[in-house]
Amino acid sequence: MKRSSCGGAFAIGALAATWAFPALAQTVTGGHTATAGFLLLMTERFEFTVAQLPALGAHLLALPQAIGGRTALLLVGIVVAGLIAEYLARLILSRARVSAFDRMASKTPLRAFFRALLLDALALVALAVAGRLVLGFLGPSDSLGSQLGQMVLHALVYWRAFNLVFRAFLRPHLPEGRIAPVDDGTARRLLVALDLVVLLPLLGSLTARALDATGANREMTSAAVILYVPVIAVLLVMVVWRWRFDMAAWLTAMVPPTGFSRQLKLDAARNWWMGGLAFYVLLGAASVYAALTESGTAARGLAVIESSLIALLLFETLMHRITRHIVSELPMAADVVADCVRLLVRLYVAILIAEALIVRVLAAATADEWVTHDRGAKVAALSAVAIYAGWRFLKYRMDSYIAANPLPSADVSGDAEEEVQVAASRLRTLMPLLRVVAGATIAVIGGLLVLSELGINITPLIAGASVFGLAVSFGSQSLVRDIVSGVFFLAEDSFRIGEYVDCSKVKGTVEGFSVRSLKLRHQNGQLHIVPFGQVGHITNFSRDWTVVKFNIAFANGTNVELLRKTVKKIGLDMMEEPQFKPILLQPLKMQGVVDIKDNSLIVRFKFMARPKNPTMVQRMAIRRMYDQFPALGIQFATGNNYVFPIPATPGAPPVADEKAEASAATAPKAAE
Repeated sequence: MKRSSCGGAFAIGALAATWAFPALAQTVTGGHTATAGFLLLMTERFEFTVAQLPALGAHLLALPQAIGGRTALLLVGIVVAGLIAEYLARLILSRARVSAFDRMASKTPLRAFFRALLLDALALVALAVAGRLVLGFLGPSDSLGSQLGQMVLHALVYWRAFNLVFRAFLRPHLPEGRIAPVDDGTARRLLVALDLVVLLPLLGSLTARALDATGANREMTSAAVILYVPVIAVLLVMVVWRWRFDMAAWLTAMVPPTGFSRQLKLDAARNWWMGGLAFYVLLGAASVYAALTESGTAARGLAVIESSLIALLLFETLMHRITRHIVSELPMAADVVADCVRLLVRLYVAILIAEALIVRVLAAATADEWVTHDRGAKVAALSAVAIYAGWRFLKYRMDSYIAANPLPSADVSGDAEEEVQVAASRLRTLMPLLRVVAGATIAVIGGLLVLSELGINITPLIAGASVFGLAVSFGSQSLVRDIVSGVFFLAEDSFRIGEYVDCSKVKGTVEGFSVRSLKLRHQNGQLHIVPFGQVGHITNFSRDWTVVKFNIAFANGTNVELLRKTVKKIGLDMMEEPQFKPILLQPLKMQGVVDIKDNSLIVRFKFMARPKNPTMVQRMAIRRMYDQFPALGIQFATGNNYVFPIPATPGAPPVADEKAEASAATAPKAAE
């Protein structure tokens, strides 16, 4: 039922039309004539089987006398005694079960789950013991009553074992121990539905084996199967339809909240019942076919698919319960391990379903022919899991590094006075691109390895990819130029995210890049996207150090020597302050008078700092001048009281002397 949500039942429904007649008709002669012959054969078999109905009726009427009233009561007693023993055992162990959940559910839910499952298993043991005690009253093991009793007991234990597992996941009356992500009412209804899914086919199988044990020939058993299988199939279809919304609630609750395929998974979870209806219709048809041809291969194959999908549903639910506490956007190591285990189980289930479809349902290969493919599929599955695990752990380490080294804020401006991260490290800048390249490389190489293990010749794929790449390179020369230029720019460490650069035509802060283009954020907010092939040169304003020079006008007659000493003291004081010590490389100093106006002296000042936020240092220096100069008799020019900004000069290294600094070439000042 629910397992169709995992995709298996949808595939089965799509293959139903091809399986029904043409695939089976291949057993005759092949082609159109074979199909007609197959239909004629099935018609004859059906008529012959239906002709056995009177004999079947006579056999059923004779059963009460053959079995006897005492044996019939004891058979009913096996069921009643077993169910009562199970109920009493569960009632006695209920307090221990509740106590286990109260003590461990919040801290170790997995241990609480398995401890409660063990207590439920004790109830199942009580059922088996009670049933075995009643079975002892049916006489010798080779008698008819004892054979029927063993069948009934085995079927009862089988049904209640499935009920035990379903109950362990649903816990209708114990929400704190529930594994399935549903509410109380949904849990109760789903437990009934799952019991019916197991019980109805089990009753059909028990009926067929009981008829055989009581002396019915194969024709009469086939007639009985033709009678009750459609009824069971209709009941199963009704179960799917009746509880479709309850199962959809279970499935949708396990869909991850993020992911590009989230909507597809939600649609599949909500519409699982379509595949469920097709599956049970196909299962009924396969059972009828098995009865007509006395070959139950197709029916057993579908039963294997059903059991595999049920097991996959329960496993996925358990993994969801274990990992649902992980709410961080960055996956943890345990989450990575859980995903690898999920992939391994899913691939194993896929191999089982493929074998059931190809060998049993479609009869496209024999069991001996499938052995080679089965070995290749398992090796390919292990290879896929190993490749996926390697990629996930590599991605986990990359994501951890990215999270531990955040990028500078995109709106950082030169006016900010607080401590900010101006540029990322080289590795942090390249990490997103390295992650994409590593993922693509692992996907391509891993995919080729898996295809090779599956027996597919990958040489044409490699040759085709080479030819396609060559054609693309000739047809997209500008794109190739952009990519190659970008590779060299990145290899030379020309820029990093957060640095302020000039790319000939535009300038701005590096906000990001791709394999072919660079993203620059202008200080006014515009985003420039520049292909690497159009970048003639890159001027980086955010590397190593920068020299900031600025002019201030003072009144005529200003004591220049006092001005020089005062500015020198301000610069030395700023060098010792914790706020400026990591930034300043050379203190603020006066370079001298650069011009004389009618009513003012133009004096130039400079300092050397790291390219973190030099304008903040400049503003603080001017503010201290403004506060201290009037008390010392140093007056600013009046009427022409301007600050004359000039472009910043790429100054000499910190050890250079004053003459080298005065002769340095002029360069653009770092943007504010």
